[in-house]
Amino acid sequence: MISHYEIFRILYLNQIIIGVLGNSFLIFLYSFNLITNQKIKPIILILIHLLFTNIIFLLFRGIPKIIEFWSLNYFVDYTASKIISYLQRVTRGLSLCSSCLLSVFQAITISPSSSRWAEIKAKVPKYVLACSLLCWICNLLMDLVVPVYGADSSNTTYSNKRWQIGFSALDLYPTKTLLFLIWKFVYDFMFVGLMAITNGYMTFVFYRHHQKIQNIQVTSLFHRSSPEVQATKTILLLASTFVIFNLVSSTFMIYMTFTKVVSSVMLNVSAFLSLCFPTISPFILLKCDSKITRSCCIYRGINKLSLNPKLKP
Repeated sequence: MISHYEIFRILYLNQIIIGVLGNSFLIFLYSFNLITNQKIKPIILILIHLLFTNIIFLLFRGIPKIIEFWSLNYFVDYTASKIISYLQRVTRGLSLCSSCLLSVFQAITISPSSSRWAEIKAKVPKYVLACSLLCWICNLLMDLVVPVYGADSSNTTYSNKRWQIGFSALDLYPTKTLLFLIWKFVYDFMFVGLMAITNGYMTFVFYRHHQKIQNIQVTSLFHRSSPEVQATKTILLLASTFVIFNLVSSTFMIYMTFTKVVSSVMLNVSAFLSLCFPTISPFILLKCDSKITRSCCIYRGINKLSLNPKLKP
């Protein structure tokens, strides 16, 4: 009978390969759009940042799990284990911040064109890079407690007194650890709550817009093909996917934190669920964004012309 360790070996390996290739491919397509288009759209920069965050999160979160399941921990020393565990937490926070930034930006984009919102809309694109940099700074500072208070877990086993984070473990009993975990939950809840508010606002704007156009004779095809509508639907789907997977994943961690009972199966399931969003998000974008599909077709056409001179006009 196949053990759950063997199942997780296959699942984690497939997650990393599929996720890294999918995110890398989409970064290439978005970069191609930036090069070929004269006007740089801020939302493209946010998406590239999100996809890059997905890649490093998959690598720093997934590869250590593979090392653990293949019993290759002896390749990682004490210092490296703390660095990897620290980067795992940082990249997870970056994924949350990038998803939140994407939702907030799109909510401002589709907001009514009143004088107040028009001024905000004009200023927002200028601060996209600054907001992305602020996300990095906040998360790098937020998780400094992991390398400071984390203990080497290579010589320890799962117990009801330690919570393993990658290659490091945090004692569950000390007050400092509990305060850190509670603060992390509050920190994550703030961004998830902001995402929920912006998503609710975008849904409300769509509903109100739909009510207004019912008395206007406009073809439904126009509304379905509207770039703003299509982009907002995609972002709503991305945000919903992120919240669902991370909410379920966090439920296991909250349970283990407050019951002080650590289960290897719960830890593995929680880690697997946390990697689901960065794995499937590029395919959601590829499926929903028609411009990306057209870019892919254009790129293939350019390659065919370069490889077959006879096809050139």
